[in-house]
Amino acid sequence: MFVTAAASTAPLSADDWPEGNAVVRLVASAERASPSQPTLVGIRFDIRPGWHIYWRNPGGAGVATEIRWRLPNGVTAGETLWPVPIAFVQSGDIPGYGYEDEVVLAAELEGSPLASDAVVGASVSWLACKDVCVLGSAELETRWSEVSNDPVFAHWQSMLPASWSDDNAPFSVTTTGGLAGGSLTLWLRWRHSPGEVEWFPDPPEGLVVEDVSISTRGGLSRIDASVRKMAGAAGEFATLPSVVAVTDQHRERRGWSLAVDLTDDNS
Repeated sequence: MFVTAAASTAPLSADDWPEGNAVVRLVASAERASPSQPTLVGIRFDIRPGWHIYWRNPGGAGVATEIRWRLPNGVTAGETLWPVPIAFVQSGDIPGYGYEDEVVLAAELEGSPLASDAVVGASVSWLACKDVCVLGSAELETRWSEVSNDPVFAHWQSMLPASWSDDNAPFSVTTTGGLAGGSLTLWLRWRHSPGEVEWFPDPPEGLVVEDVSISTRGGLSRIDASVRKMAGAAGEFATLPSVVAVTDQHRERRGWSLAVDLTDDNS
């Protein structure tokens, strides 16, 4: 059942949460007042304690959260910017990727600057799960001048994964195996011993990634996974988009977007 969640900033008691188990509202980055900085508009999700919603790849089960923007003529929204997710185990030991408690999913506005009286809107849908799953939706719309500069926006901007390169990441990558052999291994060599290492595959439609395992010893992490092409899937798959995340001893998390080679001649 789809429900409409009203925007709210007040704390909710256990009995006050809407049926979708999340409250959503429009937010903007503080940089919108600076012509030299990109303007970001986002949806803030306050998620019922104990529940989760899903990343762009929900994992073995679930539904990706979706935002459809409604903007004035001459203004468009770029792709959704997804902060580093968390991993959780669902019923039946099925892996899942998503968010708990709070998250902001944003997009960069492109085109003409928005006037203060311009109307900004979005259709938002998500799946919230705990012991059961409930679909939720919201129709949001307001004038641009009334979209708040939410202080949590900056935190979630800092959780966006950086593009991996040898220059900006604290690890190098070697890949063995690939799609033809049905298995893939990533070797991450860290410049300093890492904390908790996570890997979030984001396979395109038609590619299946399963049985992910991660082990770290000293400055070396090994990530293993099975990979296969679904029967009837069109096209070829040369790379696998993914995110590597690490949580250090101070409990600070960082992430890097990494395209993994699937061609089997990568060793």
